[in-house]
Amino acid sequence: MRIIILISLFVCPAFLLHAQTSGNSAANKWSGTASVYYYFIPAEKIPPTITVAADHSSIHIESRYDYEDIHSLSAFVGWDFEKQYNKLDITVTPMAGAVVGHTNGILPGLELNASYKTFTLYSENEYMLDFKGKENYFFYSWSQLSTQIFKNTQAGVLAQSLRWYKTKFDIQRGIYAEYNIGRFTFDAYYFNLFTNSDFAIVSANFSF
Repeated sequence: MRIIILISLFVCPAFLLHAQTSGNSAANKWSGTASVYYYFIPAEKIPPTITVAADHSSIHIESRYDYEDIHSLSAFVGWDFEKQYNKLDITVTPMAGAVVGHTNGILPGLELNASYKTFTLYSENEYMLDFKGKENYFFYSWSQLSTQIFKNTQAGVLAQSLRWYKTKFDIQRGIYAEYNIGRFTFDAYYFNLFTNSDFAIVSANFSF
C-alpha cells in the first residue's frame, strides 16, 4: 500500500504537467520516467526504491525515495547540457539536491548520458553532505554500458561504487538486461557474479 501511495504522489503531478502542455509544441512538453527497484540480497530485507525524473526543455527535476537511505526522500533540480558530434549524442546534467527523513543533507550530483549508434553509456553520481557530520559523508556512483541486441532488448555491463568519508571505494560489478514494450521497460541486474556476495535487482519503469 505504501508503494502505491508513493507512486501516486510522484507520478500524478508529472501527468498533470504533461496534460497541461499536450496542446503545445514538442519543445514545451514534459517527459520523464517513474521507476520502482526491488532488491534481492541474501539475509537482508531492503525496501523498494522509487524514483521519478522529468525534463522540460533543459530543466531536469528528479525525486527518489528509499534511495540514499530508508525512509528518506530526496529531490534534485538540474540543467541538461546537450551536444552532438555526428552520431554521438551527449547529455551532461549537473544537479543540486537535498534529502530529508531518516537521513538529512545536501546532495550535489551529476548525470551523464552518451549514445553512439547502438551503444549507450549512462552514469549517475552524487555526494552526500550529511548534516550529522563528516563521518556520514559518502560518494555514490552507478554506471552502465549497454548495446541493443534485439529490437526491444538491450544488455550490458555495469558497476556501482560507494565510498564513505575517509574509506576506500567499495566497487560492485555486474551485468544487466532490459526489455521494452510500449511505455514500459523492465530491467534485471545481477552483481558480483560467481562470488558469495552476489545479489540481484529488478525494476519496472514507466515513461510519460
